[in-house]
Amino acid sequence: MMSLIEVNFDGLVGPTHHYGGLGLGNLASREHAGQTSHPRAAALQGLDKIERLAAEGAPQAVLPPHFRPDFAWLRELGFEGDDAERLRQAADVSPRLLSAAWSASAMWVANAATVSPAADCSDGRTHLTVANLLSSPHRSIEPAATEQTLREIFRDPRRFAIHSPLPGGVALRDEGAANHLRFFAPAAAVGGEFSGPEGIEVFVHGGSDTVPTRRFLPRQTEEASLAVARLHGLRPERTFFLAQHPAAIDAGAFHNDVVATSCGDVLLYHQLAFAEAEETLAEIAAAYRELVGVDLLRIEISETALPLEDAVASYLFNSQLIERLDGQMTIVVPSQVREVASANACLEDLLAADNPIDRAVVVELRESMWNGGGPACLRLRVPLSQEDLARVHPGVLWSARLGERLRECVTAHYREQLTAADLRDPAFAREAHAATAAVRKILGLWTEAPP
Repeated sequence: MMSLIEVNFDGLVGPTHHYGGLGLGNLASREHAGQTSHPRAAALQGLDKIERLAAEGAPQAVLPPHFRPDFAWLRELGFEGDDAERLRQAADVSPRLLSAAWSASAMWVANAATVSPAADCSDGRTHLTVANLLSSPHRSIEPAATEQTLREIFRDPRRFAIHSPLPGGVALRDEGAANHLRFFAPAAAVGGEFSGPEGIEVFVHGGSDTVPTRRFLPRQTEEASLAVARLHGLRPERTFFLAQHPAAIDAGAFHNDVVATSCGDVLLYHQLAFAEAEETLAEIAAAYRELVGVDLLRIEISETALPLEDAVASYLFNSQLIERLDGQMTIVVPSQVREVASANACLEDLLAADNPIDRAVVVELRESMWNGGGPACLRLRVPLSQEDLARVHPGVLWSARLGERLRECVTAHYREQLTAADLRDPAFAREAHAATAAVRKILGLWTEAPP
């Protein structure tokens, strides 16, 4: 049986990483707004995570930061003159727009696109739909650069289909793989291979614009999820749609991956992750059993054991589940899980219970976490056959040497700390663009900032 290798494409934190408090419904982002950030430490923490996962046997790759500040965007908003003048005007008129132009949020590549492997798609190609990210101004400026980068990396149109962001405005707002789950045959079921080819895909959305959230606007719409499934040519009998629970969204679970995650035959989720989902979950389990021949393992953590507030604070569900060839799994958790008593207790219970998750790896991602992004936010999962992996741009594929070069680049070009006052400085803008170009050159990608 052909196997698929799930490659984690991790986003490298950019040199303009700062705490602007820009994320809609993102409590950590709001809480740390205006604090001093540490771009060099943030990027090195991300590289350390990649190295740890590679040591666990998880194939890794790197996606580059975007060029920031986005001077073209500032010009489109009516800020005129040279670069220095545009920064000055934006700082005087709207510090929030200035912060958005500098945002390094493209590092959370779980929002870059939604991915369906070739085995699931009617035309036998791997499909990637670039997310439009229309919920937030600072993220809505990402898709064009993301699409260009993905087209460079997945170059062969015979193997890969790259779809442009969905049109249609806020009614079709799409935030990518952070709202997407896929179940597939575990290694133990396919003779020690990584996974069988076909899977069950689940799209999680905040419903239509009539969903009764009271605090925050849902970031993913049902209409967008349906459109992505159509574009990918997914089989209706193996494609399902779930609504996020309004209570989860209002508690700060702005993406589904803050309250649920999956790998192989495991669904790990909070009791209040999904709204009125029991019937659909049963249908998913039945379809999975029919396809794979084993039962789907649902691991639900109750609100009593882990209140939503603690789930959001710890990002337990934003962990990564890594399938090992022995049929067991490693869970990669942020250090905050150990610092929240209820989350830590749930993790210990999970490791002791009768399920495939028997090992935990704790990673330090405090700089990213303070802006509302944990381990799963920093990676885009792309299941590939060996043949398709051989056609991916090799410059982004992880190796010890690539890690060394990126660490040297970050150490040489990234600032140790950054404050809001630095965002007014045109010299820093030139410095940041040069740093981003240096990273992209190492990865063998285009190195010119948009005019």
